[in-house]
Amino acid sequence: MTLWRKDKQRKGLPPSATMHSQSSHHGNKAARCTDATATMRNALGAASAGAARGKGNSSSTAATVEAAATGTVRNAAAGAGHATVDEHPMVFLGRWVTDTWLEGYQQRTAFFMQTDDEGQVIATFVRKDSETLSVGSGWRRWKRAHLWRKPAAILYVHGWNDHFYRIHASEFWESLGVRFYAIDLAKFGRSYRDGQTPGYTENLHSYFPQLDALRDTIVDECGPDVRILVIGHSMGGLIASLWLDHTQPRNVTALALNSPWLELQLTRFGRLLTTPVVRGFTAVGGKNTMPLNDPGFYGRTLYRSQDGEWDYERYQNDVQYVPRAGWLYAIYRAQDEIAHGLDIPVPVLVCTSDKSMLQTKWDPAMAHADTVLDVQSVRAAAVNLGKLVTIATIPDALHDISLSCPTARVRYFKDVAMWASQWAWDDSPLPRRWLNPALDVIRRASEIYADHGDGSDGNGATQGGTRQTSAASGAAIAADGAKCKASDNGAPDKPDDTSRVTAAGDGKPDHSDSTVK
Repeated sequence: MTLWRKDKQRKGLPPSATMHSQSSHHGNKAARCTDATATMRNALGAASAGAARGKGNSSSTAATVEAAATGTVRNAAAGAGHATVDEHPMVFLGRWVTDTWLEGYQQRTAFFMQTDDEGQVIATFVRKDSETLSVGSGWRRWKRAHLWRKPAAILYVHGWNDHFYRIHASEFWESLGVRFYAIDLAKFGRSYRDGQTPGYTENLHSYFPQLDALRDTIVDECGPDVRILVIGHSMGGLIASLWLDHTQPRNVTALALNSPWLELQLTRFGRLLTTPVVRGFTAVGGKNTMPLNDPGFYGRTLYRSQDGEWDYERYQNDVQYVPRAGWLYAIYRAQDEIAHGLDIPVPVLVCTSDKSMLQTKWDPAMAHADTVLDVQSVRAAAVNLGKLVTIATIPDALHDISLSCPTARVRYFKDVAMWASQWAWDDSPLPRRWLNPALDVIRRASEIYADHGDGSDGNGATQGGTRQTSAASGAAIAADGAKCKASDNGAPDKPDDTSRVTAAGDGKPDHSDSTVK
């Protein structure tokens, strides 16, 4: 495990900036990295000072600092040498600024001393703005940290063709006093830059430094005793599993996976048969487009403009995520690691739908099934993750269980919260007077998106509008708490520990679905 060292208040850095670096280097490379760090520090300090003298707004200041960081890192990386995926590159963390998409949220850009053939590696962290927290959420945060002495946090990792915008998930955990952090991985969502290939990587291990940096940020802000639950969806679940196995990051106490992409839709046998084909495409050119067809059924089950419930298309940018040979081969290799067995040192919860419908013809029943992955293959692969794995089946769930019908998503959030209170938070209490109002908000979660302003213009939300929305959310939680019954309509208090084997949907599987994962 590579150790990180935090350099506090280095001269020339912006007051709220943080620099992380490796604890040790060797030979001439160490000297080159030291020179590169000094160059980067001076350039970033000058850029921030210049932006401050210009008294620009937060977005222009961030753009100025990013331009300086990008140019400096390109030159510094050339002098220091490209970092491999097994090395932890130094990272400059910018200021927390108003999020470009979500009201009441903040984003922080991480500039890594690492480049690929498309330029600098950049990731983006997202968190709830503490100034917009309801009184109740703020009190529960304080109570966990100071009375119970068990501060808790979520580290959320998104999937393919995706980024963070699930407001209801963040609001749920924050209402329980658990601080919520999410990441937009390099070349996804807020981290995408012009000229890059959206979502492209040739090694999932390359995301490890980005997750390490967010983990360090959480520890810095929440304290050394914070207990972190990592939640990964689909491809994010695959990445998170490998990360925990390879790095065993400190402060991470549990892993919860939402329909993780642990195995191909073709099953393990199909993956082994098609590996030479994918390897051949990669040899010709990693960025060659793979001939995969997306029937669009998953999107149809989600979007309100079609047959779904959710009005979050405004949080999507115009970037097209296309499956490419090098990326698919990286997925194959990662899934092969899973098949050969991991040794994740913390408890793992794997949640899936009770059925898959991977067919070529639309069926309204798809609104209550996973139309992306073969859930039986996922559950079979889950036992290879570690020594303590719990498998929970959520009836009628979509591929992203948190976006399923109200009954399914309420059960999912309740199961994860109850499981986490025992395995992630070290048996810290989870009072029903906290949980039930939070679950009522999850039940009507799709309404939350209608209350948030449109951030699709990239300019973010005004502070006034943010506080108004936050106050409305806090009032809604309080009102729901007053109306909530003693139990959640008979839903079980404990997650299912045994996976239920259910027949897949009718029709032959369509192995070409490449939508959100």
